[in-house]
Amino acid sequence: MKAILIFDSVNDLLYSKWDEKFLSRMKSFYDQDSNETITDSHHISQLLSPIITSQRIMAAQFSNTYTSMQCKDKTSIVFDEWLDHVFMIISEDNIDDSHRELLDCKTLVQHICGQNINLLHSLVYQDWLTVLLDSRLKGDSIPGASGVIGESGATIAALNALKTISKELKTASHQHYHLMLFVGDKILALYSSRGSDDLMPPDLILLSTQCIAAQEYWNDLDQLGGTQNARLPWLSEQNSAIVNMCAGNSGSPCAPHSLHLVEVAPRILFVALIDMDLREVGIAAQLSSQILMNLRKILLQRNLELLPNSLDTLEAALKKTTDALRKNKANSTLCARLTSRMLELRKSCTTTTPLTPETTATAMHTALEAVIELLKPDIPSLRTEQPLKDLKTLLAPYIEFLQVKAKRYFSLGSYPF
Repeated sequence: MKAILIFDSVNDLLYSKWDEKFLSRMKSFYDQDSNETITDSHHISQLLSPIITSQRIMAAQFSNTYTSMQCKDKTSIVFDEWLDHVFMIISEDNIDDSHRELLDCKTLVQHICGQNINLLHSLVYQDWLTVLLDSRLKGDSIPGASGVIGESGATIAALNALKTISKELKTASHQHYHLMLFVGDKILALYSSRGSDDLMPPDLILLSTQCIAAQEYWNDLDQLGGTQNARLPWLSEQNSAIVNMCAGNSGSPCAPHSLHLVEVAPRILFVALIDMDLREVGIAAQLSSQILMNLRKILLQRNLELLPNSLDTLEAALKKTTDALRKNKANSTLCARLTSRMLELRKSCTTTTPLTPETTATAMHTALEAVIELLKPDIPSLRTEQPLKDLKTLLAPYIEFLQVKAKRYFSLGSYPF
């Protein structure tokens, strides 16, 4: 039995992934006629609402949230929280394993949604998250493709090929990008443009998961007679999307990039990752949102001793946000709005005004949402037809060899959930 659930700020079920055993278990708790069903999110939300509400009360009033619950029948409930959304896994697995899986889920949400978790209201994003969760444990545990096929010279050939086609790729006004070749779930070669920020190890794991999901879909489609590079249902027409890569002190995904996936041959993928030049805005906005959420909890707890320091910290984070926005030539009105909302918030917290601190904090949250909207820019068009032809030509002596290695070192077994 297993269910992965994400609840929004008003306890509505935003995302769900469960099996039949979980549904049967829920039905046993629900007073219903035999013809009724509880597979819709509304009924599940009702059943789990007391637990979610208790979790929020513990967080808001005592700053001491649950991390897990263990039931008598060995069922475990594991919790996590991010930006006022509650993440939960209900399963019969080991609690430590569930914690790791829930952390993976949260990271994948940050990766595809950034700070706008409400994108999961879209069925496309729900499907995208589901295929990534299904793909996260596929593949193997070999640390890298170079350790497997480095002696063949394929790695050097692949790197030179990426360097050659980089001259043909037109990335519009974005000068920083990474070009990669994945064999199975392993990165074979990485070429980065000058001045690009280094990718972190978690970034490569996230990209590997994206590649596994694409390969599995294309492999299934190929068996049905599909065409190469068919559109992936969870991506755009050009098999591209805005994703977030790791950045900042927290190392969480908050730097928007444009991801483009192209199949060179079965189990061999070309990946282009274009930096959208919003890294500093993403880092600052995420910090501001987190501090504001903590400040709202302080207001709810009436812990006035912590209020001055929280206001100072929030103001400093907002200054970083407005500075980053100005650097990116963003709307000056938005910068002025953030500054104005900060003044209103501080004034309402320190003097008697018609506006309550809760009201001004909500207004600040709305202003930050406008910043978060900027972190999902339009996907730049990337013409890959000619570069793909050149890549195939340059790698022709190694394609068959790489395909054999991809099959040899790639687990075709499916994740059981």
